[in-house]
Parts: sequence; C-alpha cells; structure tokens
Amino acid sequence: MGLFDRLNPALFKPLAGRYRAFFADLLDILWSRCKHSKNYSMEKEEMTEIAEQYFQTIAMEMTLEEEDDSMSDTDNPTQQASLVKNPHTQALWFLNRLRATGWLEDLDGGYGEAMRTAIVAKVVPLLQAFNAVLHPQTVTYSGKLFKAYQLFKTLGQDKSPYENILKEVSTSMDELNDALRNLNASIGTYIEKMTRNKTPQQVLELFEEYEDKIVIAAYHRFKTSDNLFLYRSDLQTALDLCEDQYMDALIDDYNRVEQVDREQAVGAVMEIIQKVRDDLDTMTALMREIDRNHTNYRKRAVQRAQFMLLTDSSIQGTINDLLKYYAETIRTAEEMDEVDDSPLSTQWNLYPVDVLGKNFLKKPAQQRGPLDIEPLEMPELLSEEELVAAQKQLLAYAAAAVTQENVNAFAQQVLSEKKAIQVSEVAKQEPDEFVKIIALHTYSQSKSRNYDIELQSNWVQCGKMRFQDFILKKKV
Repeated sequence: MGLFDRLNPALFKPLAGRYRAFFADLLDILWSRCKHSKNYSMEKEEMTEIAEQYFQTIAMEMTLEEEDDSMSDTDNPTQQASLVKNPHTQALWFLNRLRATGWLEDLDGGYGEAMRTAIVAKVVPLLQAFNAVLHPQTVTYSGKLFKAYQLFKTLGQDKSPYENILKEVSTSMDELNDALRNLNASIGTYIEKMTRNKTPQQVLELFEEYEDKIVIAAYHRFKTSDNLFLYRSDLQTALDLCEDQYMDALIDDYNRVEQVDREQAVGAVMEIIQKVRDDLDTMTALMREIDRNHTNYRKRAVQRAQFMLLTDSSIQGTINDLLKYYAETIRTAEEMDEVDDSPLSTQWNLYPVDVLGKNFLKKPAQQRGPLDIEPLEMPELLSEEELVAAQKQLLAYAAAAVTQENVNAFAQQVLSEKKAIQVSEVAKQEPDEFVKIIALHTYSQSKSRNYDIELQSNWVQCGKMRFQDFILKKKV
C-alpha cells in the first residue's frame, strides 16, 4: 500500500499508548480551532495556551519520560522519568510528541511575525474521519438523489456537461450509497446500544421511538415522498440521452478537464454512465437489505425483552431459575426421590399428597391409537328410469329458479301480444307465480331485461303478502 512512505511511521503511536485518550482529545480540540484557517494553523503560543487550558481542566498527574521508546523504532530503554503535575509542562510534552510523530509542524514565519504551528496537511483526512466518528451528521438521502435529478434536467444547457453534471451525479450516487451502506451496517449496533442493560419495560418503550432512533426522518422520506422510484425512470432516461444525444459534448468536456485523447475519453465516459446505472441498482438492493435488517433486529430486541421477562425478579423468573438449578444438579432418576435439603427448598410451598387427594397423581389414561379405516360402501347404481326421473327433476328445478332468463321468459309469457298489463291482474289469474311477479320488480333495473315497469300508487294483497302495484310493459 505504501502508506508509511507518505506518512510518518510513528504517526499512530500516540493514539496507541497509555495516554491515547488525552492525545485524541487534544487533536480534536486543535482540529476544531485550525480547520477554518487558511493553512490549518494557529500561532504557536496560542496552541500552547489551548493545550495548557485542557490539562488544567483534567488536572492529572503523569509520568513524562525524557526519552520514550514508543516514539521511535529503536529498542533503547527509557533513560529517566519524572512525575509532572504542571499543566504547562504537560502541554509542551504532548505538543512535542505530536510534532515528532507527524501530526503537527512548525511553519517558517517572516520577519517580525509570530511563530505558527499547523496541522500536517496529509493527516487532515484522518482528522476529518475522526470527527465524523465523534460527531456523525444526518445524511439527507433524498437531497442527494434530487440533486442528481435536477442536474440531469440541465444536461442540454450546460457548457461543461461532464464536469458540472455527469461527474457530480456520479459523486452524489457514491456518497448516497456509502451513507446507505453505513446505515445498513450500523443497525445492529444501534439496536444493541438501545437494548443493552435495559429493563424489559424500557426495551418495550424504545419501540415507540424506534423510527426516530433507527430509521431517521431523512430515510423515511427517502422511502415515501422522495422515493427512488419517483426519479428512477427520469434518471435512466437522462443516462440514455448521455449515451446518444449528448455523447459528443461529454467526450469533448472530458478531454478538456482530464487532458486525455478522444479514444480514452469515450471509454471513460461510457464507464461513468454504466457506473451510475449500477449505482441505481445497488441503491435498490441496499434499501431492501436495510428493510430486512430492520425486521430482523427488531425481532431480536423483542426476543431479548421476552428473555429478560423470564429471568427477572418476578415470580415467573424465580421459578425459571429454580427449575434451571434442579435440571443442572439432578443427574439420575434416583436423585429425584431424595429429600431436598438444599437452601432452595425454602422457596417452595409444597403440600402433602393427602391434602389434595391421591387421584390427581394417577397416570393419565393411555390414549387410544388410530383405528383402521373402514372401507366405504358404494351406493347402488340407479336404473335407467330413475336416472331419467332425476334429470327431469333437476331440469324442473332449473326452470323454476328465479333467474334473469326465467324472469324474462315469464314477462314475455304474461304480455303475450299485449303492450302492457296491470300486474295486479296477473296476481289474481296466477297466484302461484307470486315469486316471479316480485322478481319482475327486482330485475327491473337489469340491463339484460326485455321489459319495463311503471309503479302505481296502490298496493295489492296476494294471500298473506302485499306489494306495490305496477304496470308491466314491453321494452322499447
């Protein structure tokens, strides 16, 4: 890798020694002060004062070694050590260690200028990464996707389509997928942190704020209002245009920015376009994996709460612990009949058998086993006459059924050559067809009917039933 060809080989020794926590705190303080300056520097005297204030705050005693073998690659033993309480001396020693190991460097100042100490430029990415671990920021997933969507909308208008659009979209997709991977990898850690050393009630209460703690609001929007699939088709269409209509402009701009020949530019641009397509597919897969992990870790947290309920100080938990103890100590069947004189025997309230009676100790009756399946008796076959009679009976049932077809036939039969007829007259002539008369009214709104009705104001009594009279007409 050649990492230590570019960095001081002793760079990480302060963060691996016995004072690593103090070095980490001091680096964090110095980075917060220097990161906004022009060259990551501050006056040397000011840096010393900041370090001294830090050691005044923690007020510790430490043994400072004049020659510390942890700072070099040699095996020379420590020559001398002294106990130091003075914050100023401690600050100077720590800052000198950081200079010696490649974290800090003194800058050459001009005549009459104050000496300045700067953070080494090569270690700035490391400090940025440390800061991201200590102070993680909420990632706006949907914002990065919307940015790509907006950039592609200006594809035909921008004079630098590679540098300002395609390259930016590719970078945004990388950042978005990295953020989703980080969320996916952190779900288990979040759940573990939320549920460790918590009571069952606390574990259960955590589910009320689960979406806020685990599925942060930005990801929730990313799955709902700003869903990937709202932009996916537009992004794919824009990538198609990049391969077709705007390909020459992208290649020319790539040549201008990267200073390569046209053949290399063609391959590089096509590779970036395909990478963005692959990034969209990767994003879809990551979202599915995140949803699956949410379900799995949520289930594990519930199981942990259930286990804690079974092993807490409740009666159920106590009984469970007692049974577990007896299961571990009783090895043979004979030991079960021995008198229990262990300290745990006081935890049981057992009654003599005579108090409850002896019947409850009887062995349960042996359940009957399955019986052999008896063969089924086949019914006798019907004769030809019986079969014909049964068929006629089924046809009669079908003809008498109140279906749309039968009601239409009944209306045609009643009307015959007439254009209209009062249904009350039909009820008097054919009282046995009352059901079909009512069916005429029921199917009067059907599209497949062949008749119309016109309701009247009078009501008709037919046996014990009564209905509103209507006129039956042929459908025009």
